[in-house]
Amino acid sequence: MIRIYLDWNVISNLKKTEFQDVYNFIKKHKDKLLFPYSPAHFNDLMKSYSPENEFFEMDLETLNYLSGKHLIRWEETSVKPLFGTPKEYFENEKDKEDIFSLMDIDKIFNDLNVATNEIGLGDFGEIVKGLYQIQPSGVDITPENEKVVKKMFPNLKPNSSMWDFMKDMGQFSKNLLQDRDYYKDFRKTSKEQGLKLKNNHGNWTYDEVIKNIDDFLGNFNTKMTYLDYVKTVFKFREKPMTDYEYYTTAYLMLDMIGYKSDKLPKVTDNMQNIQTDGEHSFYGAHCDFFVAMDKKLRIKSKVLYNEFNVPTKIIEPEQLISELKKILYIPSKEHNFLKEVLTFCSEENLIKSYPKADDDEVETFIFKLPSFYFNFFNYLVLRNYQDKGSLIFTFKKVFKNFSRFIYYTESEMLINSIVKVFGYNNDQELNKKKKEFVYEDNDTSFDWSFDQGFVKLIKDEETKRPLLNIIISTDVLTKES
Repeated sequence: MIRIYLDWNVISNLKKTEFQDVYNFIKKHKDKLLFPYSPAHFNDLMKSYSPENEFFEMDLETLNYLSGKHLIRWEETSVKPLFGTPKEYFENEKDKEDIFSLMDIDKIFNDLNVATNEIGLGDFGEIVKGLYQIQPSGVDITPENEKVVKKMFPNLKPNSSMWDFMKDMGQFSKNLLQDRDYYKDFRKTSKEQGLKLKNNHGNWTYDEVIKNIDDFLGNFNTKMTYLDYVKTVFKFREKPMTDYEYYTTAYLMLDMIGYKSDKLPKVTDNMQNIQTDGEHSFYGAHCDFFVAMDKKLRIKSKVLYNEFNVPTKIIEPEQLISELKKILYIPSKEHNFLKEVLTFCSEENLIKSYPKADDDEVETFIFKLPSFYFNFFNYLVLRNYQDKGSLIFTFKKVFKNFSRFIYYTESEMLINSIVKVFGYNNDQELNKKKKEFVYEDNDTSFDWSFDQGFVKLIKDEETKRPLLNIIISTDVLTKES
C-alpha cells in the first residue's frame, strides 16, 4: 500500500466542498492507500475537544475512516507500527494527566515521600531534595547571557542551587510551550542577542538553508554546525538523544533561529503548535507522501528531509490526485504482465548494474520503479543467468525514508492485489495461507506457474518483508519482443 501522511489541517478540511474531489479520490482508491495517524494528530484534535463541538466528532470520524487501526508512535528507540483506531486512542488519552503536572518538582517529591512511607522507608523524597539544595545550579550568569538567562529563569541567582534551577525549569518549559506571547518574546530576545539570520534568508532554496545557517553560526566563533547546535540541547542529559528528539528539535530550532518562523496569529496559538508541526514532519518522513497545507511546514520539512536524505515527497492537498495517478497500480483485465515487467527494465529506471565476473555466472541490474508495483514494491532486481537461459525478476520494498517496518495489513492487501492478477481457486486455502504468511514466522509462499516460467511470493529472510520473484526462460524475450 502507498503510505500517505496527512497533516491535521488537510484532514479537518476534507469535509469542505472544495476538497470533495480529493476526498472522493481517496475513497475510490482506499484499498491501495494507507493513512497512518500519530499522537501529533491528537495534539491538534484535542484543541477543539468539547462535548458540544459537532465538528470535533466529525473530524474524529474522518480520521477514524482514513486511518483505520494504523497508528505510528515513537516508543523508546524507534517508531512502531501499532494497531488501534483513533476513537480508541482518544478514549485512552483524553483523561490522561496534564504533562506539566509531571514537571511540578514539589509534587514529584511529595509523591515520592508518600510512596516511600508506604513501604517503610520514611521521607526519602526529602533526603533527595536536600541533596539538590546543596548542589550548585551549574548555570554561569555572565553579562553576555544575563538577559536571556533572566528571561528563562527569573528566580535564578549566582548562588542558586540545583533545586532552584529545577523549579524554574518546569515553569520555563510551561511558559515556553503554552504562553504564545512568552515564546514570541523569547524568540525576539534571542534575535536581539545576535541570533538573527540575514534579511534575504527567505529567498534561500531549501537545499542551501542548513549550509547558510552553518555559515551564519560560524560568525560567532562557536565552531559548531547547525546540527551540532541542536545536539547541545541534550548535552547535559544522562540519557542519549533519540532520533525523534533530534529531528523535532532541529525543526523547532529553525523556527527559533528565525527561518520561516511561525507568526502564531491566533490567541490560542503557542509553541506547541510548532512542536506539533515538527512531529507531523517527523512522522511524515516514515511515509511515501507528506501532505500539508501550511507552506512554512512544507518548506521547513523540505529543508530537513534534504539534510537527512529522506525521499518522502512533500505536496499540497491539491496535488494529491495528480501525484497518485502517476504511481497507482491498477492493472486492466487484458494486461500482459510479462510485457509490463519488461517495461520496468528500461535504461531510465536503471540505477546500478553488476556485469558477470569471471567466477560468477550472473549479471545483475537494479531498477527503481517509476510506480509502485502492486502498490507496494518500489525496486526491481534483475538477475540474468545466461548459461542457464533464465531471468529472475525480484520485486522488493526498499525503505529510503525513516521507516523500517510494514503493517500486517500491508502484507494482506499485497496478497489480495497479486491474487486478483494471478488468481487462486481455493478460497479456504487462500485465507489459511494468507494468515500463515502474514502473522507466522515460517516459509509459507504463494506459487503460480505459466508457460516457460513461474511466480513466487515469499518473505525476505532478514527483513520479513514480502518479495515477489518472477522466473522466466530467456526464450520468452524473443516471443515478447
